[in-house]
Amino acid sequence: MKKVVVDMFGADLGAEPIVRGSFEALKQHPELTAVFVGDGDLVKSTASDFKVDPSQYSVIETDQYITNNDSPTCVFSGKENSSMVLALEHLKADPDCIGIISAGNTGALMVGSIFKLGLYPGLKQPALSTALPRYDGGLVCLVDCGASMDCKPKDLARFALMGNAFMKSMCDTYSPRIGLLSVGRESKKGNELTLAAYSMLTELPVNFIGNIEGNDIFTGYADVVVTDGFAGNVILKNAEATGKSAIAVLDDLLGEEVKSSPALSSLKQKLWALYDFNSQGGATFLGTKKIVVKMHGCATESTANACIEQILRLEGKGFNKFMAEAFPDTKANG
Repeated sequence: MKKVVVDMFGADLGAEPIVRGSFEALKQHPELTAVFVGDGDLVKSTASDFKVDPSQYSVIETDQYITNNDSPTCVFSGKENSSMVLALEHLKADPDCIGIISAGNTGALMVGSIFKLGLYPGLKQPALSTALPRYDGGLVCLVDCGASMDCKPKDLARFALMGNAFMKSMCDTYSPRIGLLSVGRESKKGNELTLAAYSMLTELPVNFIGNIEGNDIFTGYADVVVTDGFAGNVILKNAEATGKSAIAVLDDLLGEEVKSSPALSSLKQKLWALYDFNSQGGATFLGTKKIVVKMHGCATESTANACIEQILRLEGKGFNKFMAEAFPDTKANG
């Protein structure tokens, strides 16, 4: 039986939405088991609400958690019994556990994942990726979106390999189109980082289509957009804010007409589905030996449910196999 580990603590809205969303996933997947790390009483009371078989879940009790103000290195000193650390340790120890969801401190989760789970050969830290909806109905993988702020060209080459593995499994894309974010499609445009990375990406065993501009990210021009974590994080947050602003403008201009008009109501729902990233899953740490999905700090029930679905899809479609093929040794990493 496949298991997922749920770090209950760290979300802005508390543990209850995380637990409820996880039980919703368990109802949809009777073959799945969840290992909750945190408040056992909350888990048991929620289980009765969802009428989930007791064999589908277990609890590791702790009341300690990592806050956003804690240093990432607290996983080694002071917070060894926190929900995040215990969850990562259980994920590593139990061969039936395929992944973890957590809304906790991103830096601590990254450090903990590196030292508790381990990385594929040649990697020094995971990349943070997210699958965003495109205008054409597909998904685009943005990597990195916030983990590595100061990158070297070889880091971007590794991102391309990891993004390639991610999209093969996430979207069943046989040969994902890999684009390098720059200020123009021409190969000679960009800064020192992108110019050097461009030549490295042309040597990789991936479908590298060249540079991609910011206005092409959501059009379907590429399946994977490679960039440093600074630019990637700005893009991610700006895209979400733009979508929510568009919805707010629609409400302000049309007011009650949105509610009374099926066409306008449908438009609003489509905009919300396109830009409400929080309900669509989480960011995946690429490079860890087991699947780690980072939920948004303001995670809701739908976030937790979607993140578990994300883990199941990646695992079921051979994500770990694709990653192992991409990083069999350090030769692949320059």
